[in-house]
Amino acid sequence: MNSDDFAPADPERRPRGRPRQLSLDRITAAARKFSPRTVTMQAVADELGVDPKALYYHVRDREGLRELVALDVFESAMAKVALPLDRSWQDVARSYARALRDAFAEVGWQAISVRRLMPAVQGPATLVAVERVLEALVGAGFDIPRAREALTLIADTGSAAGLAAVMLAEYETHPKVPSLIRALDAAPDRELPLLREVVAGRDDSDQLEFQLDVILAGLEQLLPSSGEESARNPPES
Repeated sequence: MNSDDFAPADPERRPRGRPRQLSLDRITAAARKFSPRTVTMQAVADELGVDPKALYYHVRDREGLRELVALDVFESAMAKVALPLDRSWQDVARSYARALRDAFAEVGWQAISVRRLMPAVQGPATLVAVERVLEALVGAGFDIPRAREALTLIADTGSAAGLAAVMLAEYETHPKVPSLIRALDAAPDRELPLLREVVAGRDDSDQLEFQLDVILAGLEQLLPSSGEESARNPPES
């Protein structure tokens, strides 16, 4: 009988010197047991039962560890999304933008890191959603270059809405609003009446839907009409 005959009861907490082969998946799973604000290389190493130096073969530092977790949270959120298959391209675009908003909001304060890393780093679920949007756009009549531009615009809008949701959850109001209110208070009462009314009635809850209304209405104008399409593709004789 040798020492290899004795396996630890908890496979995730092996004694130092005998760890299973490390992988990004194992590191990510261990890191997600901690909050993003408190996770450290040492804590993850302890969770995995390895020397912290072993982590540096996969993750550059604590910030890289946080980014790894944030990307995993984002990808997990996108994996729950099922874009409609039997709806209009406009419905698909709306669903995609909302899914991005919700995924970024779920990531929380690390959302800015995910946004910075995209589109260079995207998981399978995110790519599947992108492909579905492109299918809907091309199926509606957009050529590939225009579909790419439309996708970028829709994605940027949904991502920005997600970052705004994170910021509002953190600060309860846009950071620039208090300084704007102070500036208005310092101005004479009769000046800037419309701006005062806008600030007083500020409600961002429907901002994404308004932006999508404008974007989709504009994209509809770029679609070739049936006459133009027929002229470009005359029926075969």
